[in-house]
Amino acid sequence: MHLLWLKRDLRLDDHAALYHAAQHGQPVLPVYIVEPDYWQQPDTSLRHWAFISTALEQLQIQFTALGQPLLVFYGPASRVFHELLQYFPITAVYSHEETGNLWSYQRDIAVAGFWQQRGVPWYQYKQFAVFRPLANRDLWFKQADAWLSAALYPTPSSLPFICPSNWQAPLPSPMRTKDLPACIEPQQAQHCAETLQSFLQQRAQSYRGGISFAAKAANSCSRLSPYLSYGMISMRALQQLSWQQRKNTENSRQQQGLDAFYSRLRWHCHFMQKLEDEPEIEFRNMHRGFDGLRETAFCKDAFHAWATGNTGYPFIDAAMRSLLHTGWLHFRGRAMLVAFACYHLWLHWRPVALHLARCFVDYEPGIHYPQIQMQAGTTGINPNRMYNPIKQSLQKDADGVFIRTWLPELRHIPTSWLHQPWLLNKQQQQQYLCLLGRDYPQPVITAEHAMRLARQRLKNWLSEHRQHWSDEKKRIVKRHASRNRPIERRKTISRQQLTLFDER
Repeated sequence: MHLLWLKRDLRLDDHAALYHAAQHGQPVLPVYIVEPDYWQQPDTSLRHWAFISTALEQLQIQFTALGQPLLVFYGPASRVFHELLQYFPITAVYSHEETGNLWSYQRDIAVAGFWQQRGVPWYQYKQFAVFRPLANRDLWFKQADAWLSAALYPTPSSLPFICPSNWQAPLPSPMRTKDLPACIEPQQAQHCAETLQSFLQQRAQSYRGGISFAAKAANSCSRLSPYLSYGMISMRALQQLSWQQRKNTENSRQQQGLDAFYSRLRWHCHFMQKLEDEPEIEFRNMHRGFDGLRETAFCKDAFHAWATGNTGYPFIDAAMRSLLHTGWLHFRGRAMLVAFACYHLWLHWRPVALHLARCFVDYEPGIHYPQIQMQAGTTGINPNRMYNPIKQSLQKDADGVFIRTWLPELRHIPTSWLHQPWLLNKQQQQQYLCLLGRDYPQPVITAEHAMRLARQRLKNWLSEHRQHWSDEKKRIVKRHASRNRPIERRKTISRQQLTLFDER
């Protein structure tokens, strides 16, 4: 029989591994493994498991409807596979190619050795437009376009029943010695289909103008990220479905929103390819010239204030408390949190990345670490984005709706003072029922001074480490940078392809 090993691909539709496993007339045994060592990694949290477990329960129902229930085991993957071999004549293993954290990368190397020693082939299929190995970044656009536009894999109509009912057991829950509080209002795995439909048919019309505004983003953004992260939605199916919906709608705002969404989907795979090509950037600077820049300047008190939403800057704190409460935050909010931590507070990006990874229900390692480094300014090929927290607050939450939602202690402060409450005198603080230092913290830093200091530190560092800077930058551009499509091809491509290549 064939073993189907499910990881971050919790669906039946357009599932290459499932399709190929079922093509040869042999029974298929679908298996998911809760691996205890994975759940002890510093970038995991039980808020991830809360989402995954619900997705598994749904997938169990779907597999049962096909005839063969999904089996869920607890333990190291190699040990589980060894035990399965004692009961089942497994002749081949099927799964998707996972671009995960370094732990999962090393796990897959060990599993590959396990099956190789036993002469059992392991077939892995693409989950995204990520290529292993990628010989040349110049070819990526062409390869990605071909893969994303290819026909979807059909779902098998049935699977023969091969596993007795006494193999079924309650869904095992991983244990963690220390963890974040659970999300109060998390996004639910069971709402995948309705979230997709509401966006494509209605919410996309506010996508282009609303995704950067804090109070609007929760509705304007697609909110499909956790379903993509755990493979409940096929990226290829989503690209094709969104384009089809764009062609079918006559609403101009809906068309514009779907155009913007469609083009942004390409960034997803572009960033995942970076981690696939260089797994080490989970731990070290992409540009090695930044090694030593922030590593020794870490301040625990500043990190704690940032991580708990108590920096004294309302827009920053509202973004963090919103994330802690819901497990989700819009892109501008994420970028702003990283920039504030790495520039204003001068924190090294690695602990910042780990905290945010545990917070994000939609944590996707292949996007997370390249994005963190880009916002922290350690790629060597992207500009330094030092978001001014006051300016961002005034621009993206001018009426203070977002701030008041997540910082109720500031709800009585007039909007004219809300973005900079430290300007209130003691009498005003008493009048508005918010004493700084008691009800809400004083700012941990002075933003203007912190930004000047960060710029000076960067200037000094660059002047002292210029010797091999250019060579390292060339290496990164060759390996990771996006490529402009050749001009001669732009005249002949279709509108669909044009949108795919447009990285706005």
